Amino acid sequence: MPKSKENCEGFTEEEERLWRTTVKTGEDMRRIFNMRDERRRQEEQEELKQQWPSTEAARLFTQLGETFKACQKLLERDPEIEETAKLADGERHDVFTMLRDNLEKANRAPRCDYPRSGGRPCRAPKVRGEKYCCMHLAMEATRPTKFSLPALDDANSIQVALNKTAQGLVDGTLDEKVATKLAYVLQVAMTNVNKLDFEPEEGEEEMEEEVDQESEEEMV
Repeated sequence: MPKSKENCEGFTEEEERLWRTTVKTGEDMRRIFNMRDERRRQEEQEELKQQWPSTEAARLFTQLGETFKACQKLLERDPEIEETAKLADGERHDVFTMLRDNLEKANRAPRCDYPRSGGRPCRAPKVRGEKYCCMHLAMEATRPTKFSLPALDDANSIQVALNKTAQGLVDGTLDEKVATKLAYVLQVAMTNVNKLDFEPEEGEEEMEEEVDQESEEEMV
């Protein structure tokens, strides 16, 4: 994933459009900054993943993992070798034992239930006392906590509401069921908007003026 092209304020084209909409609707501006920061974080992670295989650390971790798996298979075939390794090379045996014990603890740890795009839960170890792992807790922290709509009194405001609904699906503010119901409401609003007229007719305006005048005379 290449890094996104940013303007002088650090926004992509899509983020800038959302910014302008947010300014018009008077929403909390921090939502856009949070979206930008989360996008940058994901891009940095992707860049690190792409660079990782060519690093010395990757080579050493790969070697360690392969050696650990080989030791496990060896012990499965001949469990008595562990006692021999402990007597002959206690220091390296202790390293293997520590790795094995830590791996078993990690496997027993409570798992993150955050749903991935394919429907499966994350299953990474979750933070103690929390529902999700470190990464998904950070993602949840960047989500907006409130979804609001403008008054649906003209075609422009309904279009803004449609844009916000679409963005709500993207950033997770709305689930699909709520968005479907909201889309139906907006469709009805768009159908009715040209049929409505909240301005009083001329006769009604004259009657209101006469009532106001009578009230003023009574007060005098």
